[in-house]
Amino acid sequence: MVVDTPPLAAEERLQIYAGMYLWRIVDALRENFPRVAAIVGHDAWAALMRAYLAGHPSEHPSIRHVGRALPAFIAAEPPPGAPPYLADLARLEWTRLDVFDAADAPALTLADLRRTAPEDWPTLRFAPVPAFARLTLTFPVQRVWAAAEQGDAAPLEPSRTALRVWRRDFLVYHAPMDDHEERALACMLAGEPFAAVCEVFSDLDAESAARAAGTLLASWIEDGILGRASPDR
Repeated sequence: MVVDTPPLAAEERLQIYAGMYLWRIVDALRENFPRVAAIVGHDAWAALMRAYLAGHPSEHPSIRHVGRALPAFIAAEPPPGAPPYLADLARLEWTRLDVFDAADAPALTLADLRRTAPEDWPTLRFAPVPAFARLTLTFPVQRVWAAAEQGDAAPLEPSRTALRVWRRDFLVYHAPMDDHEERALACMLAGEPFAAVCEVFSDLDAESAARAAGTLLASWIEDGILGRASPDR
């Protein structure tokens, strides 16, 4: 099917298309991991992609999925001279991509909650929308993300970091969580009732605990991460 056509032989012509296929994937991965690619640098990124694709070739009709194993690959085989937080940054970039592509779903509103009977509140259970994820990382890479937007780069010390990632309309956001929010969110995702979520704040006095739980719930609703609420009957 591929024949000699001066000035190129058939094999040379075929190699052009083979090279185009590889570099299209490399470019697609750069688009999916722009901050990781910028930190690694052009030549090192090309070398990293060659090594990655040798063990993780595209196996899906959509090129969108080819980078799924890259964060783990970087953690196992970091590029020479790469900062220690690079794998965590790759995890954040991939999670943001997953959240962006997640299915649409109606979000819970404050108006919905106002229709909830007072006696139903303790047993109320919440579920997140599909366009939501949480991450537990070794480094606070959200600082790298913010610095990159300003054209800065600074060393980063390891510090356990919990992030929530969500999409609202066509934009993806991420934010760090303190201990209270992380534990409250874990309760919600485990299907625990709102009373159990409130117990996360038991180290506070009753008035402060109620205020903190209500403020947190309101912030989740404002961000559009809650998809439904159902009381036990």
